[in-house]
Amino acid sequence: MTPQIPERPQDAKADINGVSDDDRSGSRQAEEPIRRSRAANVFILILAGGLAVTAVAVLANFLTARSRDAVVEATPIDIKTPISGILVELRAKAGSAVSAGQSLGRVEDPRASGLELRNLKTSLLTAGSDLEELDEEVAKQRLLVETIRNDADQQQALEIERSSRELQRLEAEVRRSREEVAFIDRDLKRQQTLFRAGAVAETVVDRASTDLAREREQLAALEERLAGQKSVVAAARKNLTLTTTRSNFDPAVRLQEAKLKLQRLEGRRRTQAKRVEGLTKQLETAGVARGLQSESTLVSPRQAVVWRLLANQGDTLRAEAPVLQLIDCKDRFITTFVKESDLNRVRIGGPARIDLVGDSLDLRGEVATIRSGLGRVSLKDDTNPIPINLARESQVRVRILNDIPAPPLKFCYVGFTARVSFER
Repeated sequence: MTPQIPERPQDAKADINGVSDDDRSGSRQAEEPIRRSRAANVFILILAGGLAVTAVAVLANFLTARSRDAVVEATPIDIKTPISGILVELRAKAGSAVSAGQSLGRVEDPRASGLELRNLKTSLLTAGSDLEELDEEVAKQRLLVETIRNDADQQQALEIERSSRELQRLEAEVRRSREEVAFIDRDLKRQQTLFRAGAVAETVVDRASTDLAREREQLAALEERLAGQKSVVAAARKNLTLTTTRSNFDPAVRLQEAKLKLQRLEGRRRTQAKRVEGLTKQLETAGVARGLQSESTLVSPRQAVVWRLLANQGDTLRAEAPVLQLIDCKDRFITTFVKESDLNRVRIGGPARIDLVGDSLDLRGEVATIRSGLGRVSLKDDTNPIPINLARESQVRVRILNDIPAPPLKFCYVGFTARVSFER
């Protein structure tokens, strides 16, 4: 028996023309245009923007050369101790900024010998005592010279006075003798006139003539004595004597001897003073040397950042042993490698951007040097040629500019991994 299939209601509702409702709705949809949603439009815009950004990035990548990853470096400064000893003080720590001339630590050597310094101090003390004694002797001798000079001056004055008085007496006698000679000469002439007149005897004339001759002799003797006395006065004025012999008790002789002794003492004093001056300079030099040998202060030569400590406080160090290491944050650089084919986009002095891996900050720099052919170039005569098909990369050194602050606690980004981009 065959089952009966019920008729669909829509089939029963077909119009008399034989067209169903489904056929009518399908024809209406075919006649209306297809409409996109708003989400579809946004998606298309985003896709177009992404394609534009990709195109710009491809163009920038074509115009920009990029290097391999490299490490930011800086100029290291090793601080060493000039002497052997114990690091008794260490004022710096890693990551701290230090200025030029700042004290970083102190090393002392308790075994440094001070024997030479003590010997020099003893010699200087002895030389100083001898100089003081010479000063006293010179002072006493100067006082003695002054006293003897006063005595000699007084003696000279007395000698001049006595000689002058004797000279005056002789001058008076000479005057009297000349007057007497003149009188006798006149009397002789009167007696001769009377004799010729016959008034007096010849003996009277002879007596007068004899008296005149004797008086003239006495006058001549007095004049000689007067000339001699004038010489005595002249000698006395020059502190000389023509009449006596001077002995060691004479003030003039004693004055000469005292002056000679004073000159010898002053010469010894000058020599001793120079010796004291020389010992003083030696002591100063020895003191400085002793200080340099027994104690040394570690000083920063420039403004820098402490990179690491190589010794601890209390350590025993040898001479020239490193104590700490500084880095100069103003002299930072990065040495990296680029493909030799990208060198046409890199130029000396050209700008560069340093992308730090460990920080979101980008640094600026400029190309300092370009060295190509490392490993493929030999600068000496070598019979074994280097293969040219080695890796063709060039070394580029970039100097980092200091226009961005370098934090000391991040060690000025030294040691950070970075990648360098070179722009045309």
